[in-house]
Formats: sequence, C-alpha cells, structure tokens
Amino acid sequence: MVQEDPLLLHGSPEQVKRVAQRLSGLGVDRVRITAGWSAIAPGNRDERKPDFDASDPAAYGDGWAPVDRAVEAVVEAGMRPMLDVAFWAPRWAVERQVGGPDNYRWKPDPREFAQFAQAAARRYDGSFEDLPAVRLWSTWNEPNHPTFLLPQWERRAGELVPVSPHFYRKLHNAGYDAIKAVDEDNKVLIGNLSSRGDPAGVERRMAPMIFVRELACLDEALEPLNRPECRDFRPLQADGFAHHPYSFDRAPDQQSTDPDEVRLGDLDRLSGLLAELHRRGRLAARLPLYLTEFGYESNPPAARGVNLDTQARWLSQATAIVHARDDVRMHAQFLLNDVEPAVLFQTGLLFADGSPKPALAAFRLSFFADRRAGFGLLRPESGERELTLERRGTGGSFEAERTVRSNADGEAWFELERPGAYRLTHERDHSVVITLPPRPGR
Repeated sequence: MVQEDPLLLHGSPEQVKRVAQRLSGLGVDRVRITAGWSAIAPGNRDERKPDFDASDPAAYGDGWAPVDRAVEAVVEAGMRPMLDVAFWAPRWAVERQVGGPDNYRWKPDPREFAQFAQAAARRYDGSFEDLPAVRLWSTWNEPNHPTFLLPQWERRAGELVPVSPHFYRKLHNAGYDAIKAVDEDNKVLIGNLSSRGDPAGVERRMAPMIFVRELACLDEALEPLNRPECRDFRPLQADGFAHHPYSFDRAPDQQSTDPDEVRLGDLDRLSGLLAELHRRGRLAARLPLYLTEFGYESNPPAARGVNLDTQARWLSQATAIVHARDDVRMHAQFLLNDVEPAVLFQTGLLFADGSPKPALAAFRLSFFADRRAGFGLLRPESGERELTLERRGTGGSFEAERTVRSNADGEAWFELERPGAYRLTHERDHSVVITLPPRPGR
C-alpha cells in the first residue's frame, strides 16, 4: 500500500490520473487516502455549526471533490482505495480553539464525527452518483500524536494522566458504528499510531504501548483502570489494528530500548499485547496488523535522513521482515514523491522533481539476505517468475550464481551457501547489493 496525498489530493486531474497509473505500474495493490473532516465540512472555521445534515454526503457540496478524483483514479488504475476518516475537525466540532485555522483538534465531538463518517461511508458505498465503493476504512490518524489530537495528557491531583486514548476510543467507537451501519462488509481499522513517545505532557506524543493499554482501559499490569472514562467500557470493535512502525535512523530489525515504543523491529510487542487484550475480553476479536505508514527519509534532501543507498537497503530489509510475519496483512510505503520544502517528510521513492532514488529500484525488486536466508520480492506480481541471483566475481563484475523462482505473489525464498556480494536481477531490473560475511567458524 502507498499513500500519496500531496499529489492525489492536490494535483490537477491529469496529474492525479498519471500518479495513479504510475503506482499501479509499480505493483501497488491499495492506496491510502485521507478524507479530511475539516477540509470537507462546510463552515470549518465557524464557531457554530452551519445548518446542514452532516450525515448526508450531498450536503457537503464540492468538499468531496479531491477525494472523489483520487478514489476514481485509483480504481480506474486497477487498485483499491482505503480511506482514513481523519484529521482535523471543523472549529464547530471541538471544545477549544486550538490549532486553527484549519487544524483544530482539541477534544473533537464523537457524535459529529460519527455523522461525518456516515456521510463518507454513504458516499463511497458503490451506489452514490456512480462513485466507486470503498471497503477499507480507518478512524483518525496518529491519535497518540499532538499534531492530530489534543490534549494527550491532563494534570489531575498533581499527576499527569493519559487522556487522548479515551477521547480516541469515543471517536473510533462512533466512527466504527457509523461506517458499519452503512454496510457490514466495510472493514474498519483502529489505531494508526505513531511509533514513538515523549515524556508525559499535554502536547507531548504518547508511546503506543501506553496508548493501547489505556485505550483498553488497563493499567501497566493489565488490570482494569479505575477512571471515570472507563466506567462504560465495552470491548473494542475493529477489523484490524493499524500502525506506523517508523524506525527513523535505525535499521528495521533494531529494537527500541523503550519498551513502550513500537518500531518495525518491535512488532512482537504490539501483536503480543493485542493477543492478550483479546484473551482478557478487551478486544472483541484477535486483530491482525495493518502497517498503514512506513518509510525512511533520505539525505538528500533531508539532513536528518539516511543516505540514499541505506534508504533502499533498509526498505528492502523491512519488506523481508514483514513478509515473513503471519500477523501482518498490509505493508506501506509513505509517499511516492518527496514533498517540498525539505523540512517536510522526505520518504519518497522519487525526489520532489520526479527523478528516481535508488529506493525506487528497491521497491520494484526487493532483496535482502541474512546469513544463509535470502528473500526477494518482484513487483508487480504476475504469477511465478524467474529471478537471477548474481554474485560479484573477483574482477568486480556480477556473474549469475543460479536461478530462483518466485511464487504467484512475487516472493522468492532461497538459501545462500557462501559469503560474498549478491544481488537479484530480473530482465533489466536489479536489486540493491547485499554483502554476506563469512559465517563464524568458517
């Protein structure tokens, strides 16, 4: 899955179609699109709600137009859309004017959110004005991050107490019920969490493991919380748990030293907690993981990013890690193109001007090897294919080692018998180079 809101929601109609076709040609299966409440709702800067039926998609006028174009282009290109019923809220739907004029986020009203979610689900139910159907949804974006939801913590009796999970639970429950009421076949994900946390503070990011425990109204020992917000707790309903396991400047297999963070190397923590929550009756179902954002910023253009070759290699390694897991249903690439200026997220496979990074080739043909095990993924998947495993010879050029065959999903798993520098090739494409050192004792 790829998210490319900057081009798909803000590009010209011709550009939107070109981007969708480009993504399809790269083998993307699904595209994540933000249905921004504040961007779509009438009178989003007004203190009082305008007089309109917020559950009726036709009452929003042209506010849906960018989302319509993106959804239609994605479906026409042979992919499936996913919609985030997401940030931010209109001014008239929040308790306090914080984050204006277009990103209000202080305690959004769950009842108003439910009406917007219902309108979105009705608009994309497959029968409204010939628009395509959307069957995968998520509620809000990174509710553990102050950029998207406030407050994160509140001071009570001299102690900072987590509150954003309890506001988000209300938002999710309301949105889930509204979307499912339109069509039971709709799948609704919960979470979309940021992978990191900060020390406690009203506007400080909350670590995801803390957030999930609080969301389920459990303390650190997984015992029920005695808080006013938890008096009417009911088991959480969802079809999957969405997460953003960004690893930033660390390799994708490296674990965080903070036990409450969940980067890519920490997915066992989250998956294990979700299983325990289901066992204790806090989740209505055992939830698989949907990784709805992931990527590495590159330098250039971002000074804080990793170098271009490392970005490509780590994206390939992350793909191998995810494809080896049974609990993950979706893996994401955040952005096709970098976004200007460079102070914004630079996780694209292409630079902002459209020129390719090495990461683009790594996306088309991923390759990673560790000790004896090798993994490759060819996109787009089109049945079993033959790949060539090459090894660098003494003269410095690569020579064919042997042929490996992918399965129908484009995956190839194989063994490597000796140290050396390897790469995978298919027709004119070749992967990143992976160097295997001699095994201990050899």
